[in-house]
Amino acid sequence: MPVDKTLWNETFSQSDVPPFVCPRCEKGRLNFDKKTLVIEEPPYSKDAHAHDAWEPDWIEERFILFLRCGLVKCGQIVAVLGETSVETVPQEDGDWGYESLLRPRSMYPAPPIIKSPEDTPKEIRIELALSFQMFWSDPGSCATKIRTSVERRMDHFGVTKMRIAKDAKNPSKPGKMKPLDLSARIDKFISTTGNAVHKDHLHALRRIGNLGTHMNTLSRGELLDTYEVYEHALEELIGKKSAKIARLAKRLAKKG
Repeated sequence: MPVDKTLWNETFSQSDVPPFVCPRCEKGRLNFDKKTLVIEEPPYSKDAHAHDAWEPDWIEERFILFLRCGLVKCGQIVAVLGETSVETVPQEDGDWGYESLLRPRSMYPAPPIIKSPEDTPKEIRIELALSFQMFWSDPGSCATKIRTSVERRMDHFGVTKMRIAKDAKNPSKPGKMKPLDLSARIDKFISTTGNAVHKDHLHALRRIGNLGTHMNTLSRGELLDTYEVYEHALEELIGKKSAKIARLAKRLAKKG
């Protein structure tokens, strides 16, 4: 299903914290415990208030808070820390005013951005969980972890990691074992399984991972689009969603 992008904004109001999915049970929603919110402004920021040109957006503050799973049997606690961001917002009277918004820089354990099929291997889940955590602090590292999870997916399907490379100058000599890059592993997976429909999906994830590793210029929207592609690929290749729906439709057709 599409990623709900309204949950993953860079900032949110203290009175409207998004209902993130619990990272433990993946069923309950996380509730903001307002009693746990602590905001501190360091002395150098306070001193700046006396400057003749001071504006509210000069304020620098740090915050911590806790989110709690709404399902009593779970009760997972997520620690959130970050900084505030003073921004202009529309008021009820039609005028504009200032509001101190929360800008998370870390959530632990991080809420899942996409849902994995139940039989997703542990190794893939670990890399995805790390990507969710990096989402709030380092887009490049987040993308790199997505790429690493694709590597773990190739491992899961038994795609070889090595190849025999011949010496072009001495082709008669035995070749040496050299690692296959992810691009070659994806192509090998596609040619072996015949899942050509997923070729573009997997290579897109690989390229985004490369961009994150080498350039770190990805936007939040691009990362969320990447997760949406990834969720679809997981549902098809591991959850086999289309195959399950086809079997269900065939079963129902027999009832007619």
